[in-house]
Amino acid sequence: MQEILSLVLGQLRNIWRFRWIALGIAWIIAIVGWLYVYSLPDQYSSSARVHIDTKSAIDPLLHGMAVMPNADQQVSLLIRTVLSRPHLRDIARATGLDLRATTPEQEQALIQGLQNRLTLSNSGGDANLYTITYTSSKPTLAQSVVQQVMSIMTTMNLSNSNGGDTTQAVAFLAHEVDKYKQKLNETEQQLSTFKKSHAQMMPGANDYVTQVQRIHAKIGSIQDQLAAARNRKANIAANMGSGGSSVPPAQSQQVQRLDDQINGAQQKLSQLLTRYTPRHPDVIDTKHRIANLKQRRSEMLARLSAHPEEIQAPAAASSGGGRAARLSQAKIQISALESSLQRKEQQLQELQDNADSMNDAQAQLAQLSRNYAVTRDQYQQLLSRLYSARLSTDVQNSSEALQFRVIDPPEVPAEPSGPKRMILMAMALIGALVAGLAFAWFLAQLRPVFSSRRDLTDATGVPVIGSVSLALSPAQRANRRRSMLVFFVCCASLPIGFAVALALVPIGVHWVPNIVSGQVL
Repeated sequence: MQEILSLVLGQLRNIWRFRWIALGIAWIIAIVGWLYVYSLPDQYSSSARVHIDTKSAIDPLLHGMAVMPNADQQVSLLIRTVLSRPHLRDIARATGLDLRATTPEQEQALIQGLQNRLTLSNSGGDANLYTITYTSSKPTLAQSVVQQVMSIMTTMNLSNSNGGDTTQAVAFLAHEVDKYKQKLNETEQQLSTFKKSHAQMMPGANDYVTQVQRIHAKIGSIQDQLAAARNRKANIAANMGSGGSSVPPAQSQQVQRLDDQINGAQQKLSQLLTRYTPRHPDVIDTKHRIANLKQRRSEMLARLSAHPEEIQAPAAASSGGGRAARLSQAKIQISALESSLQRKEQQLQELQDNADSMNDAQAQLAQLSRNYAVTRDQYQQLLSRLYSARLSTDVQNSSEALQFRVIDPPEVPAEPSGPKRMILMAMALIGALVAGLAFAWFLAQLRPVFSSRRDLTDATGVPVIGSVSLALSPAQRANRRRSMLVFFVCCASLPIGFAVALALVPIGVHWVPNIVSGQVL
């Protein structure tokens, strides 16, 4: 730390030797800087505040039904459009700025200057409040440019420009809807034709396995009825052959009632199988009931055979003619049951033979149904989007997305807004002081001296035995004091000169530009 302090003090001593030169450089640069600040032309800023309303009362009502335009994006597009080169060229032409540009290079410089000096930004905490500002050396020109920008903003209809996009979208969607509608009709016609041509193979309430099970159950029922009918026929024939001397057990009234109950249950089972699958609870209960009735019949036949005395005498109506009628009826019933059994077996065989064709038909039906469902869903989605696009187009055509309201119109500025001459002149003074010190330090490096024995020892590498201080006479000390006093007075004159320069700003801003241009008033 001590070494650093010694180094700094040494540099200050070297700069002190050229203090007058540094002071002179500072004065020269300060005066030149202040004159340059005087020569800067006054800048006038004109501004206006515009409120852009991006909200609409219809937006909540149509939320989710129509695609509403993004108002924030429209405002951003509006700002970029206003600051684009074609509109800036129109602003320059409307305000007379284009008269200054006679060459393409000058025109490009003019447009670039407009872009740099024209600002359109959001102001304050209100996201819909925008400020338009333009700075020029002429107050009327600044006001004219801002007014022209406002005219462009208020007359620009962004919603109409977006309408072209929505119109194209509506036309595209309408074309796609017509195409998918035709495709849907073709798919629907193919599906309908296929169902008509393969009606017998279409899956109804039951599939292939269920149909096979149902036919098997029906065949079993018919076989049971056929066996019972054949048994009755054999019993009637045996009774007729015995001449009626004895009554077979099968003709007892109890067995007859059981046969009637079995026939009734078989008919009920057949009806149930036409409506339900074999696994239905009603079907299962009926089968159990039939099995129980058959078991009871078998048990009763066995009991009657073992105890013939329990056989009741047949009714008087059981004469030879009655037995012949029952025998004929039994034959007719057996013939009907055999025919029905043959038909069911034929149906079962046809169903088994057509199993592969039925599976292929059902697979093709599933594919056609899937294609139809996909086409129908796509058609409905496109139709919904078409309605939404048409509604969006109607909304954009019937209402304005952006509404402009002028809060503060542009005015001709009475006072200049710049340049900030006080700040610039203060910066010129500080720069002059820094330049003077830098120049004095540079001279000190060109003409170095040793201000202490340590510096001499470090520079030569030879130890210094001693040093002799300069002894000044009273007159020399008086001269040094006067010189120091004059120097500090001259240094104090810099801030005084700064104050005077500030006071002369109103005069200097008129005199200096005229002197520079060669017009001395």
